[in-house]
Amino acid sequence: MSSYNIIWSPRAKITYYQILEYLESNWTITEIKAFINRTDYVIEHISQSPLHYPYSRKSDTYKCVLAKQVSLFYRIKQQEIELLIFWDNRQNPAKLVL
Repeated sequence: MSSYNIIWSPRAKITYYQILEYLESNWTITEIKAFINRTDYVIEHISQSPLHYPYSRKSDTYKCVLAKQVSLFYRIKQQEIELLIFWDNRQNPAKLVL
């Protein structure tokens, strides 16, 4: 089984680091490491099985819930997975623009 290349959009990088900054302010090192490990695991899983997660035809994106508070949105382009945004699920969903 071939895996897809993972491409981080600039927005995905920014929102990922914003979440890590929030975690650093409010959680322990153990919880931060758990989130990073979970993210790495899920991205690897997405590269192997990108169709596993729910798809939205409206936005042509897939959504993976990393934790109760955080979702990752991505798009498939040929043999690449483009990570679009890490979204804090506590935010107003109307503000989410993909």
